[in-house]
Amino acid sequence: MNKITKHPTYFVDIDGTLVVYRKFVDLEKSILTPIQDMINFVNKSFEGGAHIVITTARPEEFRNLTIQELSQVGVKYHQLIMGIGRGTRVVFNDMDPEKQELPRAWGINLVRDGGLKDVSLPLFISSYESN
Repeated sequence: MNKITKHPTYFVDIDGTLVVYRKFVDLEKSILTPIQDMINFVNKSFEGGAHIVITTARPEEFRNLTIQELSQVGVKYHQLIMGIGRGTRVVFNDMDPEKQELPRAWGINLVRDGGLKDVSLPLFISSYESN
């Protein structure tokens, strides 16, 4: 049986995570400030095979502006999901029967606008092979 590589999927928020937080009413008139270490992490993960899903509570009416901003700060991603709730975001996923020791869902809470400083990612969040 051929083994396949299973890459992680990252669900990444925009405001306060990839760029410095701005209120929706201020998006078009405020300065876009990237959080560079987070953008570097996302881009490196993208280039390593991870699937990047950008998520945001920004309303759909800001889609074009959001795509423009993500391009301007150089974020590489596969999907953009807009209009999700501002409350707690929960991921449900099943376990791989061949790798039950590996959690297949994980959450990391970052300090708003803080990037990845003082954050240690679990070593198991990486690509792995399975049948």
